[in-house]
Amino acid sequence: MGPLGAIAEVLGAAVLLYCLAYNTLQLAFVILALREVRRMLRGKAYEDLDIVHDSPFTPPLTVIVPAYNEEKTIVESLASLARLRFPRYEIVVVNDGSTDRTVPRMIDHLGFERIEITYEGHISTAPVRGFYEKREGLPAGVARWVLVDKENGGKADALNAGINASTCPFFVSMDADSLIDENAMLEALRVILSDDSVAAVGGQVALANGCEIRDGRIERMGIPGSHLARFQIVEYLRSFALGRTALGRLESILVISGVFGIFRKDTVLRVGGYLTRFLSGRIALEYAGRGRSTVCEDMEIIVRIQRYLREKRLRQRVAFTPYPLCWTEAPETAGSLSKQRNRWTRGLAETLSYHRTLLFSRRHGRIGMFAYPYFFLFELLGAPLELLGYIAVPVFFLAGILSLPFLGMFFLASAGYGTMVSVAAVVASAWPVPAGSPGDAHITLLRYRKKDVAVLLLYALLENFGYRQWTLWWRVRGIWDYLFSDKGWEKFERKGFGEQQVPGKGVRA
Repeated sequence: MGPLGAIAEVLGAAVLLYCLAYNTLQLAFVILALREVRRMLRGKAYEDLDIVHDSPFTPPLTVIVPAYNEEKTIVESLASLARLRFPRYEIVVVNDGSTDRTVPRMIDHLGFERIEITYEGHISTAPVRGFYEKREGLPAGVARWVLVDKENGGKADALNAGINASTCPFFVSMDADSLIDENAMLEALRVILSDDSVAAVGGQVALANGCEIRDGRIERMGIPGSHLARFQIVEYLRSFALGRTALGRLESILVISGVFGIFRKDTVLRVGGYLTRFLSGRIALEYAGRGRSTVCEDMEIIVRIQRYLREKRLRQRVAFTPYPLCWTEAPETAGSLSKQRNRWTRGLAETLSYHRTLLFSRRHGRIGMFAYPYFFLFELLGAPLELLGYIAVPVFFLAGILSLPFLGMFFLASAGYGTMVSVAAVVASAWPVPAGSPGDAHITLLRYRKKDVAVLLLYALLENFGYRQWTLWWRVRGIWDYLFSDKGWEKFERKGFGEQQVPGKGVRA
């Protein structure tokens, strides 16, 4: 055997072992999450959110909505906030230097007035240009509704400005281009009220593409006509609904989606706020370094919180609830999806680089010994290794270096095993659980119709034959851009929820 043959065997064995290890972990996550989801759904059948709503011990919340060029979705998103079921909350919208009609649309539709408000600059941000407040016609439960207009500094900077303007002990971070379920805050806060050790809780993010939307509310879940969006639904079921549920059960969460999450304000203030180049807090500078920023602030803040909790030996944790609490619009073109995946990968690389001291650190418990290595080895380095395998193994086979049985084992371990995991994720998400006593209706994690579940099963079967390889390429490009370019956020164009409304039937985007 020559040098090329030795290289082929080593590379082939490495890729084969990676695929087996990765898919086995994913299958274990699905199984663990299925047990947790069924347990939580049984409890959900008996829960009474009115108790949380009417309890005098339920603390007020601040809903922080960063907005940058969101004129297409901002009115519908804010309309969904006006219908939230919660005893007392405030809404802080932060305009991050939009260049479109985001601010005029909010003023015209909501009646904001220019005014001075209480603003504590605990976290340093880009300059604030002015404040507006809605004083008349506040919805039930909304005690305060303000708009902070500031110069552009990025989403993380807008969140920090929202924290400065907030007056409540807990805050909700969400995207301006998302829709929040009317019971979302009650569902998420119930987790915190039942366990005072929870420092932050994330919720399941579902895709609004294909859903019937009326006046900022999801009337009926559906699936879109777009092939890319359907593949993404399968991904979200596997990664959000089940993957993060399993990581939450293992107390190993490193990311809560910026689309929706509830945080203890004092914990976020202790770690210095969301990472931006403006930060001056000691913990933020000590952990991440001066002048650092990231395009995935939702992951970095969780990693920093997890690191801080373990270094200070605080008995707090980050939790996750698998219920769909928020809906977002998925990209439906290859160009937009590539921008999103590229940014996610760059943000992952940035965060792991800033907190590399966690790698195999016993001091940091499961975060150092399991969570960080998992994200580093499988979510970051796994993309180039797996893509190289899809290219090199067939080439080595055609050159007569690798045997046909090895080629078969590779595709069974990668595409075959991966397909089984994706199908298992869809089945687990649609698995019915009795809602109460025998004879009662059954409930599922996501309220898709049976024919929609059948379609998603088909896309789960097809996902590993083209679509996954495409996303691997985008992730590899993301690593390249992290190393050799200075790309920023790269926001992709959205259709807007208002344009997706199709009364009486599921939307076909």
